[in-house]
Amino acid sequence: MELVWHGEFDRLFSQYFPHMWCLVPTFYPPGDQWRTFKDSAKVRFSCQLNYATNSGCVMFKLYGQQCQKCKTGKFEHAMWYPEEVVKVVGNVYNRVGQIYYGFVRPPLRIDRRVGKPRNQHNSELCQACKEGLCKEEWSFT
Repeated sequence: MELVWHGEFDRLFSQYFPHMWCLVPTFYPPGDQWRTFKDSAKVRFSCQLNYATNSGCVMFKLYGQQCQKCKTGKFEHAMWYPEEVVKVVGNVYNRVGQIYYGFVRPPLRIDRRVGKPRNQHNSELCQACKEGLCKEEWSFT
């Protein structure tokens, strides 16, 4: 799945040439100088562009869920479908374009993959809920 994330990111962000952008996972919140936004797929992004070095960085944190049966307290990452990755990376690309390149704010894609969850959302097991970030209506900030 990592190849899908980086492949889609590289495909879109190469359009910001001559600036070189990288995608980096993080487990810690970035400093105050970073722009932060989140998407409905329970992932949070922070970005920064350094004009002096012609480089930018997008950090992301994926939120997981604890197993209801194992009760280990460990958060496991959710399964990502390629079309969800394409949607989320496209939203990040558009948001970075708005902040740093003057894009008119494009509409946020909020569509979700069709499916029937077996269980209701359990906020006791949700990492994003535990960190105060899980909401029914997520939006970019």
